[in-house]
Amino acid sequence: MAKKCNFIYHEIYQDLKSKIKNQELKPGQKLETEKELQEVYGVSRDTLRKALGKLEQEELIVRKAAIGTFVKRAKSNYGLTKMESFTEQMHQRGIKPSSELVAIELIKDIPEYICRELSIESDERCYKVCRIRKGDNEPMAYEIAFIPRKLCPDLQMYINDTASLYDIYENKYGLELKYGTVYLESEMPSPEIQNKLQISKSSPVLKMRCVMYLEDDQPLYYVECSYIGDKYFFSATIPRR
Repeated sequence: MAKKCNFIYHEIYQDLKSKIKNQELKPGQKLETEKELQEVYGVSRDTLRKALGKLEQEELIVRKAAIGTFVKRAKSNYGLTKMESFTEQMHQRGIKPSSELVAIELIKDIPEYICRELSIESDERCYKVCRIRKGDNEPMAYEIAFIPRKLCPDLQMYINDTASLYDIYENKYGLELKYGTVYLESEMPSPEIQNKLQISKSSPVLKMRCVMYLEDDQPLYYVECSYIGDKYFFSATIPRR
């Protein structure tokens, strides 16, 4: 009997794996419930879970408590050889980008470290833009950007759920972006990040801090972005000399 159960579980595993590989089940797609899959394959819960466990072990699916089982997306590669906007990254990977605008406000009590990064005085004003960045309507990252008002006056007029800040900088304000400095580290998510990205407290995030500079080396913006760890990896091509 045990041998027969092992054979059945392997057949289920192979069938689901084949459907994932040929994209009959697409990345991000939710699978039928365990009860429905038991009925489809005519097996016990233990046999089905053994097949799903093997698929999860091979990182083909992801099971989310109280939500369901999903086909796992391939991680997005954030290349560090040139500065790209989130929108550009997603388009290159065939993913539809969007944002959920959490808040945009013009602040005057700017933290000292932000003033230092942006080379502005403490009495200047700065836009703070908080957004949940999404790919195919799924949270990918939580972003907080600080932009001096003197460089982008009336910025709130151009921000919406599909707006690209890079596009706004270049095409609305005529700014020439030159280079950025990027700092990366892994950390555990705060309660706020857990809530915004719909992840558990045990799911690490990749924290990026970046300052973008203009052609005259003036800082344009400072951004802190928390990327969901199991959806991203960062890569760079680095010459020896």
